[in-house]
Amino acid sequence: MAIQNINHFIRDVVRYHELASGLKPLVSHPQIISYGNNQGFKFTESEWIAFYESDFALQSEAVQQSILAANPAHWSWAFRQLSVWRGMLMDGAGDGIA
Repeated sequence: MAIQNINHFIRDVVRYHELASGLKPLVSHPQIISYGNNQGFKFTESEWIAFYESDFALQSEAVQQSILAANPAHWSWAFRQLSVWRGMLMDGAGDGIA
């Protein structure tokens, strides 16, 4: 059930601007988890981390390095954490690199 909640959360962030806008101030995975749960998508930290690590492992080494180098203080940090959300970033969004 939790994987369904994570998938719904990820999908709804893509679909709904107001939900996506809530990611902008987030600077850590625990904050993303808390935000998702507060929006009604119930999943645990371990479930989220497993999902994130699975997505991360599928990325090229260059993409992995850019994820790790992204500046958490940059508004786009949370969007850079998952491949689906990275696709939402437009050219000119900055690179989020510290």
